[in-house]
Amino acid sequence: MKVFYSVCFIICFSGLSFAKSPIKWATVDYPPAYYKTTNKEVKGYLYEIAIEALEKRLKIPVSISFFPWKRSQMMVQTGKYDMLFTIPTTERLQYSITHKKAAWVKKRIMYTYKKHPRIKEIHNLKGLGSLKKKDFILLSYLGNGWMKAVFDKGAGISVDYATKIELMYKMLAAKRGDIIIEQPSLAVPNIKRLKLTDKIVETRGIGMESDFHILIGKKSKYSYIIPKLNKVIEKMWRDGTIAKILKKYKQ
Repeated sequence: MKVFYSVCFIICFSGLSFAKSPIKWATVDYPPAYYKTTNKEVKGYLYEIAIEALEKRLKIPVSISFFPWKRSQMMVQTGKYDMLFTIPTTERLQYSITHKKAAWVKKRIMYTYKKHPRIKEIHNLKGLGSLKKKDFILLSYLGNGWMKAVFDKGAGISVDYATKIELMYKMLAAKRGDIIIEQPSLAVPNIKRLKLTDKIVETRGIGMESDFHILIGKKSKYSYIIPKLNKVIEKMWRDGTIAKILKKYKQ
């Protein structure tokens, strides 16, 4: 009988330990989506959505770590970390799985440098197809899987990659490219933070929309949560939770 209770205790204790084991989230510092403040607090609308879904509703603690974006993806691919919160590209879905409904839809528009000689033309660009054979140089950053998947393979559009996100904006300000395609709530804070508001302008040119999902690595012990995560994300849209978070950040 003592052996029986001992075994039960070990099993229960092991289960409890596993339940308290955090899901490890690897990401880049990318305000206002997810970022660390000067007080070392983590904030951002995607961060709040993830915390609501995982910690508050699925009762799984979240541990977030910031790395360069390319390294963040490698951490999940190799199984050292559990999750990303990004666009489920074909490449990323080779090593991760995700829920059906997007947790956020990113709307991208076009930015260029002030007094660009072809700015009227940029204002009239609508969608990615309108960029083909226009001889514009787009700027992006290493690890941007969406940009690489869309533009690098036969799109007929030239893309130059900066090593870091902030360098992408500095390159545009220095006229080392023509266009950045980005979501305003992500572009504007970076442009202001880098003090480039007098050099970079927002245009009426439209890029595209992209769905953002929580991606769980196939090697993660938390890959089993996807069916439950599906239901949680859908419910968060229905009950207005996601809309409320996005409104707070003026999304």
